[in-house]
Amino acid sequence: MHYCKLPNSFTAFKAYLLSMGLLITATLSGRADEKSSPWITTKDRLTLLSANDGQTHLKIDSSHWKSKVPLELDRTNLTRDSITVVHLGPDHPPIVNTVYGTVPNSLFGAPYLALSPDGRYGFVTCHTKGLIAAKAGNVITVVDLASDELKVVQTVSIDSPVVAVMHPDGEHLIVGCATGFQVFKLVDGRLVLKNDNRINLVPDSIDISPSGDRLVATVTTAPEAHGVIRNVTSVHVFSYQQGVIVHQHKIQVRKGLPAFDQPFALRFSPDGKRVLVPNGGGWNAKGKLDNVLIINMTIDPPEATEVIPQVADGIESLAIHPSGRLAVFSCLEDGPGVTLAGYSHLAVVDLTKTPATLLYYLVVESIPEGITFSPDGSQLFVQMTMAHQIAIYDVDAFRLTRNPSVIRVGHGPSSMGLTKRYSGK
Repeated sequence: MHYCKLPNSFTAFKAYLLSMGLLITATLSGRADEKSSPWITTKDRLTLLSANDGQTHLKIDSSHWKSKVPLELDRTNLTRDSITVVHLGPDHPPIVNTVYGTVPNSLFGAPYLALSPDGRYGFVTCHTKGLIAAKAGNVITVVDLASDELKVVQTVSIDSPVVAVMHPDGEHLIVGCATGFQVFKLVDGRLVLKNDNRINLVPDSIDISPSGDRLVATVTTAPEAHGVIRNVTSVHVFSYQQGVIVHQHKIQVRKGLPAFDQPFALRFSPDGKRVLVPNGGGWNAKGKLDNVLIINMTIDPPEATEVIPQVADGIESLAIHPSGRLAVFSCLEDGPGVTLAGYSHLAVVDLTKTPATLLYYLVVESIPEGITFSPDGSQLFVQMTMAHQIAIYDVDAFRLTRNPSVIRVGHGPSSMGLTKRYSGK
């Protein structure tokens, strides 16, 4: 055993103790830094936008409670729509701001939000085909995400806008609507119509290729059919060049695979070689399990060549890991209004294999809507509509581990987008 030699003088002894104290403090500090923070942090400075449909949260009039089993409630006084902006980073807790009554939005439609690549602006669509009640109008709202009051910069009237996607050039916004596709250029925070692409098809959900030259869409067959909710029968590919969108192909399904059945909320893989297309129209509690078809975009014409069978009863959305190796699906299943309990799921899929393989499910609150990975792929964010919150998962290869903390947002989160944080905020 070895003993340390103590200094002879009292002054030297104090200096010795001080140095030892500093060493111990530094060691403890280093250990604390190695532990994960009790709040949610991200590697990069990010901004998350959640659009919340207040009509999914119907306030209860307490004078109308009824003593029945299962419990029935008279619901009155609709909650206002809201938006929640969350600023995330490595060195602070989430900075959360929810504003009610300024930005109308709807639960109806694929739950993906477009944001400007610099993190300054968000684009929220709303239309009058809502599931619970008609909205105030068919509009897309431009929001300044860097302003403390989440200032509405512009409101643009569009005929039944269902979803908007930002072109990879970061300058153009593509909006699927009742007449086809409208392409806007973002100029000083305002949308300027560049081209009105009128086609004899009505987009229901859309996505743009990573290279920006092709668009995929689930569609109804003609404009006059737009009044029929989720009357979606086919998937189509369009070319994109300088705001001009031209129809190319209707996607066929390889012989022996199940047909498209209300395809919805489709997404390109990060390399642009595949498009994942859930069936089922985003409807749950149908009493059957929906398939996911995968389109091979490397062949001419593109064709659905893979199937992930029987994924869930209602698939609302999906996120593909930036590496392209992993996909996670938001599975609606049965809600509390259908069964006494009601559970939803996340389905985790391995995309490294052909055909893609479903690995496992995770139980989540009802109902998962928007879903997105962080840009570095280390985290997954999932909206839980009935719980009014966003859950966060740490990603390690194919394993998702839920963070015990959540982000509280406005009532009824229904669509979501994530991007890097504006440098001025």
